[in-house]
Amino acid sequence: MRTIVPLVPLLFLGCTTPGGPQAVREPLHRPAAVRTTSTSVEVNMAPDREVVTEVVKATPEAAWTALQTAYEDLGIPVKEMNADLKILGNPRFVLSRRLNRTRLSNYLDCGYGPSGNHADSHRIEMQLRTSILAVEGGVRVNTYVAAIARNMDGTSNTAIRCASKFRLEQEISGRVKFYAEGG
Repeated sequence: MRTIVPLVPLLFLGCTTPGGPQAVREPLHRPAAVRTTSTSVEVNMAPDREVVTEVVKATPEAAWTALQTAYEDLGIPVKEMNADLKILGNPRFVLSRRLNRTRLSNYLDCGYGPSGNHADSHRIEMQLRTSILAVEGGVRVNTYVAAIARNMDGTSNTAIRCASKFRLEQEISGRVKFYAEGG
């Protein structure tokens, strides 16, 4: 069963060993902000925050191990890890054009320009976070993706907010399900 639920402001706390992934410490919710300079005004709207949730029939330990394998399979470097809370992620994953041989436009809608979807032509800065929560009958895999696109040709450095197509979140939970169930 997959549902999309609005994300409430969360603060994830935790510790990791030195040299390993950093502890999850920042809230996912960011308020709207307006920043002015002598030559411009930047309006940063508070985006809709959604978490894609799927229930998997597995133990929390099996799902946790499967989640780490899923991130590795997809080529997502882990920069945040909290084994106690079972939260894994990367707060600033920078990539261009593809994720593990898949065009980024399959996962994100960053608007369109003359060359097509900006997800395929701009540098993407993505925030990913997945948690495993024990529920009756298994675990709930919650994945959050937020991204911005920046033009790489030097004409503009203005960030463009991208909308998730929820395919990456489904890909992660699908891999967790596959590996946790013995795949």
